[in-house]
Amino acid sequence: MEKKLCLAAAFTCFFLMRLLPASAAAASPTYFSYSLDPVSASGEELVRLNVTAYKTEETAAGFRLKIHYDEDKLDFISTETSGAVKSGTMQTSADSGLISSVYVCNTENGSAPRLSGTIASFLFQVAADAPTGNTALTVSADQICDYDGDSLEADNTEAKLNLKIQRSLSSEARLTELIPSAGSLEPEFAPSVRNYILKVGSDVGSVDFQTGAAGGGSVRVSRKTLNGAGKETQIAVTVTSEDRTQNAQYLITVERAAKDAAGSSITEGKAAGGGPGPSRETESAAREASGGNRSGPGSGSKSSPGFAAGGAGESASGSGGDTRQSEALQAAGDRTLILVGDRMPTFLTGMLLAVLCALVGILLSLWLPIRRKQD
Repeated sequence: MEKKLCLAAAFTCFFLMRLLPASAAAASPTYFSYSLDPVSASGEELVRLNVTAYKTEETAAGFRLKIHYDEDKLDFISTETSGAVKSGTMQTSADSGLISSVYVCNTENGSAPRLSGTIASFLFQVAADAPTGNTALTVSADQICDYDGDSLEADNTEAKLNLKIQRSLSSEARLTELIPSAGSLEPEFAPSVRNYILKVGSDVGSVDFQTGAAGGGSVRVSRKTLNGAGKETQIAVTVTSEDRTQNAQYLITVERAAKDAAGSSITEGKAAGGGPGPSRETESAAREASGGNRSGPGSGSKSSPGFAAGGAGESASGSGGDTRQSEALQAAGDRTLILVGDRMPTFLTGMLLAVLCALVGILLSLWLPIRRKQD
């Protein structure tokens, strides 16, 4: 029984001895943390691996940082220090995908400076031909000691940081397609041509464009509403490259047709019925062809006002006038011609006679009473 108790006590002591160092290790202070900026990048972009120090009771006067990376995807550029890490106190070497950076504080001050914040940055550049996907950077710190060179209990756990490599963004700013919703571009669209004319009808009040940009660029159209009929409208189409570093502008001058004016093709003059009358040139030609609206010499008769084919009072010798009238009709086209002669129209003559009769009646009505009084 006593032998069993001794074995149990020995086992308990062994277990406690194993547990105490583990607890101490778990309680070890963390001196550093690590981060990437940015966490995703494309070919030829820069990436920083930042090392941040925490304030602790015991100040680290010296340490070593180790970084493993894939040199087929990343190129190491340089180390940048800041804060309490003075120039020349950190020495860095790189070889075959391994960076080793050793820090020893400035010993002239008699004590180690307290480290806090970002103390160092390791600068990388993504290879131009790096394939898309993830790549890991593994960083750790060891040989951490105080100003006297004594080792400090510290958490030396490695940190694995993943960097996402993306497709390189295009810097090309170029249209690949420009199709208007109305009309056709002049000249025909070509990516290298920046100025166009677009003619549309008077009934078109707005124009949309179907566009396309090279390399995933973005397109912005300045407007789609047009100015009034008969006016021009300037529309600018701006394309921006995918990486937003380049811009290109295409200019379209939209010429909107004027509205057709009512009767714009009709010559001056109106007929008595309110319709379009003959032009002065047509009337003169018709008058000349009809001999001034008179029949030939010796006929003893005059033609009636207006134009009539084969009207009464024309003599046999007036056949030549018919020929001239036909020529005048051909010269005037299909328009209706009204020939005005040198005689007063019949209805005007009748009106004047009626007015004259009325005046005579009025005078008689005034004169007769006066005559009776005299008698």
